[in-house]
This record gives sequence, C-alpha cells and structure tokens, in this order.
Amino acid sequence: METMRINEPKKNSKWPVVLLFLFLAVGGVIIYLAISNEQEPVVIGSKEPEMNKLVNIEDNTEEKLNEAQNVGVEVKNVRFQDKSNSKWKSNMTIPQVYINGEDLEELNKEIENKYTNVFNSSKENMKNVESNYTYTVTYNSYENMVGTKKILSLTIHSRTVDDEKQTSISDTITTYNINVVSKEKLTLGSIATDVLGKDYKSIIRSNLLNYVVSENMMNESDFTYATTGLEEFYIKDSNLHIVFNAGELVDKKYNVVDVTIENTANK
Repeated sequence: METMRINEPKKNSKWPVVLLFLFLAVGGVIIYLAISNEQEPVVIGSKEPEMNKLVNIEDNTEEKLNEAQNVGVEVKNVRFQDKSNSKWKSNMTIPQVYINGEDLEELNKEIENKYTNVFNSSKENMKNVESNYTYTVTYNSYENMVGTKKILSLTIHSRTVDDEKQTSISDTITTYNINVVSKEKLTLGSIATDVLGKDYKSIIRSNLLNYVVSENMMNESDFTYATTGLEEFYIKDSNLHIVFNAGELVDKKYNVVDVTIENTANK
C-alpha cells in the first residue's frame, strides 16, 4: 500500500527579519550617541596644545616674577656695644630683616644670638689677657632677582681686633640667603642651578681651581675639592660668590677666600 506523505506546514521565518531590524535599530542608536558625544578632532602633531601649555607657563612665570619684584625688603641696623671689660670689648652692628614690614623674628633672633653668645662666652676668659681686644661684627646686604626668585643675601663679618696693633687675629664670614617670597633660608644646592645651570658643581670646582692657582695658594696638582653644599655663599649682581673661612680651603694665612662665579644660566 502506498504511503501517502502529507506535507508539514513550513516553520515561521519571521525571526531572522525581526533580528535584523533589531540589530539595525540598536546600531543606529549607538552611532547616534557616538556622534553626539564626539569631541572636537585633535590633529596629531598640532602645536596648539603645546602653545596653550607655553602660554600657561609664561603667565605663571610672569605672575611669580611680579610677586617677587613687589615684595618690600628692609634691613635695619642693630647695635651692640659692651665695654664693661677693658680687655674684651664688643662693637657689633647686626642686621635685622623685615619683609613687607614684618619682622623675620626667627631669623633675626638666630643672628643676634649667634654673635652675642660668642662675645659673652669669651668675656670671662679674656679678663687676664695681656692686650686689649675688640670683637667687631659688620655686615653687607644684597638684593637680587634670580629667575623668578628675589633673594636677599647677607654677609656677616666677625673679627677679633688687637686694639694696639689694629690688626685682626681672626676673621670669619657667615652668610644667609633668603627667598623673600617664601621667607625661607636657601641652601647652595637650591639656588646654584638657577645661577649656574645643572652642571654647577663642576663649574664651582673649576672656578675655585683657577682662583687658588692664580693666587699662588697651591699648585693644580695639590688641589682637591668636592662641592658639599655646606659652603658659605651669597648672590651679588646676580653672580654666585663662594666664601671659605680660614683653613677651610687653603693655608690659614688666607683668612677669607671669596671667589666670584659669574652667572652662566642664561648664556
């Protein structure tokens, strides 16, 4: 008997079409959102971002420069004299620093104590010396613009003078360098780069070598020196000065060595 095949109804084929339309709809939404949120195009290699950065830096530099230049600095004299011991007298003129009228009390007290303590601690021991001596203190002050920094440098010179011979038996220079905007004391390393550039250590060494050789203090072969960052220094006419007291660099017959190192940062 012949088997009759009855055709089964065809499966619904609408799902692929629905999925296609759904895909297109979702894709359209994604493209729309991407276009609407797209940032302005950035051209690779464009100098515009760098130019903006430079403008900001220049604005900041000018602002710092103006701020530093407008700071008011005043250095007043404070006199100390003590003649109670004829063998050991004092005649001191010590600086007192004011920034925009404000007393830099901590710094001023530090300086005052340093020199009055030296005199007072020796007063008793000097009663029986044969000659008469005077402990003298004098100072110089210098204001300089170094880059965007305004720096006040103080050089304080203390001497013990034989009154009869009118000669110094000891000389010492101590320096203080203050950033007048931040009111902070500066170290050699914190300012030498601004004055001499990143190779400041080798520049300092080379200048010291030339100085001691030219002054016949020692031969080049005998010269050994490495910058420690603890040297006394000050800024004058935008140039760096390194100061060595007796015995720090050369023979003690040279009481103070003051070496000028010209500003090379902008050359």
